[in-house]
Amino acid sequence: MTYDEFKQAVCQNILHQLPSDTSIQLQQIYKNNGLKMDGLTITSGQCNVSPTIFLNYYYEKQNLFPDFDAILNDILLTYEQNKTSENIAVDFFTDYEKVRHYLAYRIINYEKNKELLQTVPHMCYLDLAIVFYCLLQIPEKGNATILIHNSHMKLWHVTLPDLYEQACLTTPSLLPYDFQSMASVLAETFESSSYSHSFCPMYILTNTSKLYGASCILYPYLLQTIAKTLDTDFFILPSSIHEIIILPQTAKFSRPKELAAMVASINETELAVEEVLSDHIYYYSKTKQKLLIDTEPSGC
Repeated sequence: MTYDEFKQAVCQNILHQLPSDTSIQLQQIYKNNGLKMDGLTITSGQCNVSPTIFLNYYYEKQNLFPDFDAILNDILLTYEQNKTSENIAVDFFTDYEKVRHYLAYRIINYEKNKELLQTVPHMCYLDLAIVFYCLLQIPEKGNATILIHNSHMKLWHVTLPDLYEQACLTTPSLLPYDFQSMASVLAETFESSSYSHSFCPMYILTNTSKLYGASCILYPYLLQTIAKTLDTDFFILPSSIHEIIILPQTAKFSRPKELAAMVASINETELAVEEVLSDHIYYYSKTKQKLLIDTEPSGC
């Protein structure tokens, strides 16, 4: 079964197995780092909110375990587990005065997202790009995000500086930062007290929702506060789009070339494509109160 045949078969069979007022839509969605996915949305009745189910993953599963009925049941189960009866008022997203209270920013790799960046408002930052999204809370289902596009700015009659100024105010409030030592995180994860800070002289910076937590490096005065707390300059290792690792310069293995090679290797072998932030490492100077990188992005 080809991928096109698979998509067609999924859509036809889902419509046959769900109520008559069900509608489906299949569209190509840009994910992070140039990844394009086929997103299936299923809506039923008067509900206008639906989870997006990416069929690419299920086709790969179909190739490994060629049981179409089982794959279809898996898709339907995913829908049932994630659907909601909540509606989003259509006029909400047309009114900037309402939307702005839920506006946040996140950082992505500039070079790997050039095609996406042509369609969304963004600001360059080192080798990264700052983009914006609306963060919605769906009861019992957690967070949902809507990426802000250029068309939204025109609809709202706002400028890029307007978006950035608002996001600087709301992001730290919507997604408070979480700063812990690596030893504490490991001890909590594995329910053990055998991890010492001297063994793991690193820190993890993310936000309390673990959602796009790498953007915490943009929070006003946060890096300055961390440098003051650690009483030293530090390296930033971009472990993913959701978190970063902070390594004090005083750590015995803080060699920039080795650190950069380690980050690049992990990005290549351990992370999903859409989770990668950058192969570069960054350096925060306590004296200059500035985050530095060895090269600047070519397009900024």
